[in-house]
Amino acid sequence: MAKLSTKNLEADFQYQTIQTEGTNAMSTRLEVGIVPSYDIGAVKLYTRAVVGEKYNTTGNFTYTSIEPGVIVPLGNGLSTRIGYRYRDAVDSVKYADRTGTWRAGVRYDFDKANAVNLRFDRVRGDQDQNIWALSYIRSF
Repeated sequence: MAKLSTKNLEADFQYQTIQTEGTNAMSTRLEVGIVPSYDIGAVKLYTRAVVGEKYNTTGNFTYTSIEPGVIVPLGNGLSTRIGYRYRDAVDSVKYADRTGTWRAGVRYDFDKANAVNLRFDRVRGDQDQNIWALSYIRSF
């Protein structure tokens, strides 16, 4: 059985710029997350809990999300991730941001604190869209 240790606990800050397929609409998200993970053989199970702020041309709002998933290391700082994220605006009456998202991506860790991630999201819910996201991740 895997034990949670500081080796398996990450806190992060993410800045994401997203372009939506079809409409080419742009938005930015700033997130703070905590990610406990468990090593099971060659793979790692994780759950990422987030509080974030979304900015676009119509304004900004706060949201939360939870994302369980699997990380498969490929070697030399490269890994692939598959997960499912549930997200909703804190004020869900005013802002329609309740979604379920299947996501898959490739991440490259430059070192223990800096990484980039290229991800494809299939979003369904208050918005139905497909998204390519490129993000810089700073862990501490």
